[in-house]
Amino acid sequence: MKLHKLFTLLVVAAMLLAFAPAASAQQPVGDWVSGISCQNLDEANPAAITLEFYQEGEATAALTYNDTIVAGGFKGYYTPDTPVGLPTNFLGSVMIQSSAPLACNVNTQVLMAGAGTAANPNRVATSAGFGDAETSTTMYAPQVMKAYYNWNSYIAVQNATDAEISVTLSYKNRTGADVAAATETLTIPGYSNHVFYQAENADLPSNFVGAATITGTGAVAVTVNFYNDGTAAGTSQMHSYNGFSVGDTTLLVPRFVRRYYGYNSGLTIQNIGAAATTATITFTFNGTNYTHTTGLIQPNAALVLYATDIDELDVLDAGEMRYRSGNAVVTATEDIIAIVNEDNRGLAADNGGDVVPDTRIGQGSTYNAFTDASKSNDIFFAQITDLPAYNWAGGYQIANTTNVAGTCTATFPSAGGLEVNYTLPASGAISQFAPNVAGLDTYNAAVIINCSQPVVGISNLAYVAASGLLGDSFTTANGLNR
Repeated sequence: MKLHKLFTLLVVAAMLLAFAPAASAQQPVGDWVSGISCQNLDEANPAAITLEFYQEGEATAALTYNDTIVAGGFKGYYTPDTPVGLPTNFLGSVMIQSSAPLACNVNTQVLMAGAGTAANPNRVATSAGFGDAETSTTMYAPQVMKAYYNWNSYIAVQNATDAEISVTLSYKNRTGADVAAATETLTIPGYSNHVFYQAENADLPSNFVGAATITGTGAVAVTVNFYNDGTAAGTSQMHSYNGFSVGDTTLLVPRFVRRYYGYNSGLTIQNIGAAATTATITFTFNGTNYTHTTGLIQPNAALVLYATDIDELDVLDAGEMRYRSGNAVVTATEDIIAIVNEDNRGLAADNGGDVVPDTRIGQGSTYNAFTDASKSNDIFFAQITDLPAYNWAGGYQIANTTNVAGTCTATFPSAGGLEVNYTLPASGAISQFAPNVAGLDTYNAAVIINCSQPVVGISNLAYVAASGLLGDSFTTANGLNR
């Protein structure tokens, strides 16, 4: 049986190859490329894979590439170099067929050569591939924007079938009301994609922040990117998340920060149920719980919360910096979905009064909150980095979904099976920065986590602070629970 991984690998202008013309005013400017990271989840058998690259709106693959990933192994592709043969100025999607289960992420980023300056800041975001079971004829996007304080977004929709389908994109404002005039409908060939740019929709009002629903006559995969204007390093934030096919009455948030070395989190919650609901958010910081209850969230509406506006967390500001990173559980009486945003706006007040390093200002990332049903004892991270020669470093954060303490073991397959053991706090979290792992000198591959309690987790990466490179190099990706 083959497992299909479907990607919407897209950013405008030159998603996969560099040296493209600049984007239009409605699209993020720059020469864009992609990096694909895939982990073979079968530790006993190699994965024979086929990557088919489809140009946007085209019915025939522009490139078919065959490869093999060893048992339990990792393989990465950086599209300016691999695979060879992609058309110039390619913008599109990829369908991967594999003889073994895969976990794959894609980084969408400006071409790094020459980037990292105030005039040409770094910009990068990460999203995950979709397995067959993760696609649907109805997908939800809880946060989209048009000209919202210089923020815009786009929604990339990929046809997850081999036949042409019709796709309709509709919008809801912050109250859950339809923006009927802005509805868009078109056809997409099999396995191809289409990118909907909110700034190009004349019937969507300016200063818009709301939610979107994507429906197809066949299954689709959806990735959403929202981004600041990128005119300077401090406004280079680039965020990416996957659309949702289902929600839950309980969501799990493995990382949430408030005034943490200049970083703050945001939580956008969309009610996809049939009736209005409140949401109760239980935050855990350093073993202490803090509870916040929202007002009513109407059906289809999305509520945006920012960490510094949550009064119950005010007490954290007087505490030690290391205790301002925690996790959360969100509950409601209707099915909800949520994304978790994190950014650094360069405010000394968010860094204990200290000046924020220039290399951290303008960073931003997003991940999908986990449904309670997705938790498990095993997590796979497709890409964990410790690359001192290239100034990249990353790590992971794992949240215990129970009030019972346990243990976890992290295995680094591409480092000779190096293992790291942890104590897992009850209702708490483990945070690991890869450069701090003893015996791990250089690494850019997968990590496997096995725990005695059900967990969820995320990974992240960024340029190290000492690199001197400016802009948004910060990305976050959901771990894959099995």
